[in-house]
Amino acid sequence: MNMKIKSIFLVTFLLVGPGAQAQEVFEKIGTAGAHFLDVSLDASVRGMGDASSALIIKDASAIHYNPATLVYVPSWSTSFGVVSYFADISVNGGAAAYRLPGIGTVGVSYRGLNSGEMEETTVLQQDGTGNTFEWVDVAVGVSFAHSFTDRFSFGANLNYVKESIDVYDLNASVWSVDLGTFYMTGFRSLRLGMTIRNFGPELDFKEEYQDYNNGEPITELSEYHPFHMPLTFQVGVAMDFLEDIDNQNLTIAIDAVHPNEAAERFNIGADYTFMNTMHLRGGWYTNHNSASLFGGFGLEVSSIGRFDYAISSYDLLGVIHQFSLTISR
Repeated sequence: MNMKIKSIFLVTFLLVGPGAQAQEVFEKIGTAGAHFLDVSLDASVRGMGDASSALIIKDASAIHYNPATLVYVPSWSTSFGVVSYFADISVNGGAAAYRLPGIGTVGVSYRGLNSGEMEETTVLQQDGTGNTFEWVDVAVGVSFAHSFTDRFSFGANLNYVKESIDVYDLNASVWSVDLGTFYMTGFRSLRLGMTIRNFGPELDFKEEYQDYNNGEPITELSEYHPFHMPLTFQVGVAMDFLEDIDNQNLTIAIDAVHPNEAAERFNIGADYTFMNTMHLRGGWYTNHNSASLFGGFGLEVSSIGRFDYAISSYDLLGVIHQFSLTISR
């Protein structure tokens, strides 16, 4: 084995191996908010178990995963995703990107969550007050990616994130940053990717509320505690196989994922493509408290647009269905 191949495997081991094997003794579940930012919007990536950091994503949905791969957008691209989440919660989003020759690729994005109408209950009226409310999350962002060489690119998102409850006039907002790098190793199709998502200050409602102790109101008003953004570090590898077989391709991707409030895990995914038209996908989370298996399919039309579907298994919580559409020229 020559030194070049040895170096590639050494880098892969250092990036992926130790980080994914180390487990946190105590998971800080519930210490972060704005988890709608973690909902995967693109069904093609979701079908691969979100093993996305080293994928070559050639459309605007790259904004939601590794913005460094926006450099592969051919000229312009748009993407839209709809997720049928638990308890009739809707999550949707979109992105658009435009390539500026000699400069880089710019983009904009949107994602939102709406709980739908929920019945209001209180400590004193536990059967309901007759009123309803909605929880609404919104994130809008701008993106930029640039290729420093024919193998290495860097990308970043600047996002404005807001969470609110309409009837109580509760609002918390913050600016956050996503960063991504992408590297083609030169060994066949092997590539490396790294992302840091949702880096920013704490969200804080900055309001007071009436608390209770055993059903009795506490004299002094209580303050909402600030909460962290769902900071996630993700690093991985991807490679294409079946390259010697006409009209077929198999992409395998493996990511090590480190969230700030949960155990580290592997995201493992595969995408089989036939005739550059039909995709069949599968994925797996190795160490998650509810999600486990993923699958899906995709259909490309004349290399202009792609329709994708994904299904996700969350054990006792059930399954999630989602769809996405991308158009690129």
